[in-house]
Amino acid sequence: MDKQPSPNDNPAASRVAQPLARAPLVPEPLLRRHSCWIFGDTRFRAAARFRQSLWREEQGLPAGLHQPDSNKGLSSITLGSKLQTADGDRGVNFISQAVHASVRHSLIMREEGACVNYERLHRNLLSSEPLNYNLFVPLLFNLDLATAVFRQILPDFVHQVTDIRFETSPGRHEVRYLRDGTAFDTAVSVVTPDGESATVFIEVKYSEGCSGPAATRRPRYDEVSREVALHHNSDALALRSVQFEQFWRLHLLAQLAVRTGVTPRAHLLVLSPRLNRRVAIATALYAAELVDPVGSSPETVGFTSLSLESFVDALAQAGGGAEASYLRHRYLDLQPVLDLVLEEAGLTERGPSPAESRQIGAPTLSALAEGSTRTSNSSVEPRRPKLGSTLLSAAQSSTATANADGPKRPRKAGVSIRTRTQKSASPSPALGVQEVR
Repeated sequence: MDKQPSPNDNPAASRVAQPLARAPLVPEPLLRRHSCWIFGDTRFRAAARFRQSLWREEQGLPAGLHQPDSNKGLSSITLGSKLQTADGDRGVNFISQAVHASVRHSLIMREEGACVNYERLHRNLLSSEPLNYNLFVPLLFNLDLATAVFRQILPDFVHQVTDIRFETSPGRHEVRYLRDGTAFDTAVSVVTPDGESATVFIEVKYSEGCSGPAATRRPRYDEVSREVALHHNSDALALRSVQFEQFWRLHLLAQLAVRTGVTPRAHLLVLSPRLNRRVAIATALYAAELVDPVGSSPETVGFTSLSLESFVDALAQAGGGAEASYLRHRYLDLQPVLDLVLEEAGLTERGPSPAESRQIGAPTLSALAEGSTRTSNSSVEPRRPKLGSTLLSAAQSSTATANADGPKRPRKAGVSIRTRTQKSASPSPALGVQEVR
């Protein structure tokens, strides 16, 4: 009997079959051919943008137009991670037509002062806003499924899910809160194992890099930070950095919701892809600033950062297999991106020959896997010093150099407006800080 081939017989193929250790480094020419080249995209954001473009192509849909900067009168460009208006209007950006209908109802019934950008929500494939609805509207339709999911991810806090709300705040501009418009992506009303009513406030990240722009500093933030005393040092500059300030504001707002009796207990949950290392590092460092990250006291709002993959796995195990498959394929599976990068580099399963490895600009398989080599036409970003204390303070003044998803504004803070502008593209920090890849 012939011996069946094993992945161990081909080390290169075995490496490809394993979960990716980091986002593929996509060459600029490949991005340009798929209308996905945006100067300033982080490594993960470029790969995620490319993945969304490939997903759109799978659906047989044409790419939409993007206005780079209306203030400069630049012409619109075709962008692979955007839908055309007609496709956006019919709900292509959502997991189902039922979810699309629920989103429309949510927009009509949104809270006073809620900031929602229709174009971004419906046409931007890369946006975390439609991802948020794709994650939680199916759970709103089936609260038993929602209960099973949240019992897995927050077993000490959730016994039963009773309701789910979107783009919500206990009070956007009230004096007793932050008075700045800060809001949560999602709020999940639950009953704790002790039988007490509580709320899980959720922030969803997809391709954002925690690099700003930050909300305008307000004296109210400092007042509340000292009052609630969630952090080892309430006046720490780190909390006001672009990496932390949104988590800081959301955490303060959640704590105020408990203090004012909006909810007896609360927990703040951040979801982001495992390969978005900037968010993973930022949330880990933020948690280290907390006196009680678990929220062991009923009066203290705890903080949890969880990979989107873990949430999707919990969804699948709870019985939401179809929804989990959609989310995993569309948002988390970067293998199709890696396959095209390897094809672009002329790599096969055997890997490059020694002669090919010596060619200028031809990266080896190991170099691609480590993300240490770019092709000669790739976007090259400067090396940064080792991650240290300068990461948080210096990045406060970093400026976004490109915005592929709409005009910039502080995330969920500022003057209430009718439309919610988009989270800006996250370029590499321009100051002396390490770039987290």
